[in-house]
Amino acid sequence: MTFLDRALELDWLERGWSSGKAELRILFGRRRVGKSALLDEFARGKRHVLYQAVEGSTADQLHDLTVAILAAEDDEGLRAAPLANWDAAFAHLARMAGVAPLLVILDEYQYAAEADQSLASRLQRWWSRTAANLPIYLVLCGSYVRFFVKNVLTGPAYGRNTGSLQLRPLDYRAAALFFPDWSAEDRIRAYAVTGGVPHYLLQFNPQRSLAWNITHHVLQRGAVLYQEAELLVREELREPRVYYSILRALSDGLTRVSEITTRVHGPGGGSDLSAYLSTLQELGLAEYQQPVIGTAVRRGIWTVSDPYLRFWFRFVLPYRNRLEHGANTDRFYADVVAPSLDHFVSKPTFEEICRAWVLAQAETKHRAGVERVGAWWGPVPSPTPAQPKRQTEGELEVVAVAQNRIVLAGEAKWTREPVGLGVLNHVR
Repeated sequence: MTFLDRALELDWLERGWSSGKAELRILFGRRRVGKSALLDEFARGKRHVLYQAVEGSTADQLHDLTVAILAAEDDEGLRAAPLANWDAAFAHLARMAGVAPLLVILDEYQYAAEADQSLASRLQRWWSRTAANLPIYLVLCGSYVRFFVKNVLTGPAYGRNTGSLQLRPLDYRAAALFFPDWSAEDRIRAYAVTGGVPHYLLQFNPQRSLAWNITHHVLQRGAVLYQEAELLVREELREPRVYYSILRALSDGLTRVSEITTRVHGPGGGSDLSAYLSTLQELGLAEYQQPVIGTAVRRGIWTVSDPYLRFWFRFVLPYRNRLEHGANTDRFYADVVAPSLDHFVSKPTFEEICRAWVLAQAETKHRAGVERVGAWWGPVPSPTPAQPKRQTEGELEVVAVAQNRIVLAGEAKWTREPVGLGVLNHVR
């Protein structure tokens, strides 16, 4: 399988390998985002030990690590006496690094750390006293984002790591590489359905049509993307019921904390959900948006930021009963999805793609003055003879800002018709 994109992330990893000194890197991100594939690509051609932890006891972890070390480099002593504890494991890795530079990848590190609460401090002590003086490159990787933020970035490894990176989903330009023979329009539509998570993109068959893929890989019972939304919430988050309800509220167009709280807890109210929303933002599942320029703080809104979740909550969840009871998915696609798909794509996916394009153009053309690109909404003058101070709500989908000044303003129109002068007049 061809490895696509991730050039910046690979360069970040390679710079550490070529530094000639001990490196402790931290790589984390939501499940399915491509961390393991990235590390496999990075490890290619390097002397390395790759260990992926699974849920289980410390004894299980050490047994599996022994197997991983022996797969990388046979050792009679280790075969005769497998690793008995983490101190023995670190000592063995140090001996290996003493011979030649060594890459060590501890993938899904959170499972090993949860099985042995002393692992983090043991690792910190070993790194400070021994490994920091060896040509060893250690990568701690995992998919439980909250664990890494609270226990790795700010835990015993704090101040000792030489770099940390949260791996994000691919942007549209990279995701489009998965479907090289599709039209530009269908590549954008596909991105609006799957987002940039590589595992989701790989569910689609580029040799078949977009309609066929949506029908068989999203709407069909038993398909990975038919149930992935529920699994994502359950595996990533404690109290999945609350988070699931919040995402449903956001998908239904509720954007304020007060509105979301009322939907989740009922009219009687309940505890504030700001912390839950912040966690969803941390995972890249929700986003708090404000006008890109101005002081309209109260105009901030919460939205679902993951394209796949947006599609699932729009076209799968509301029709779950119908799909579960043997609906003809080809007919369902034709009747329900196809007529609304382009309207769904237009906002916010196409708008997000346009904003990303403007920012990329600014960087490519070395227009360093552009600091950020976003949307703007708020009151605009709309006077009439009877009401000279009348205002209406206005919105611009694409606004580039430099030094608190607007340097570019535009609209994102996903339409089959030519854009007329009315759009230009609206922007003016």
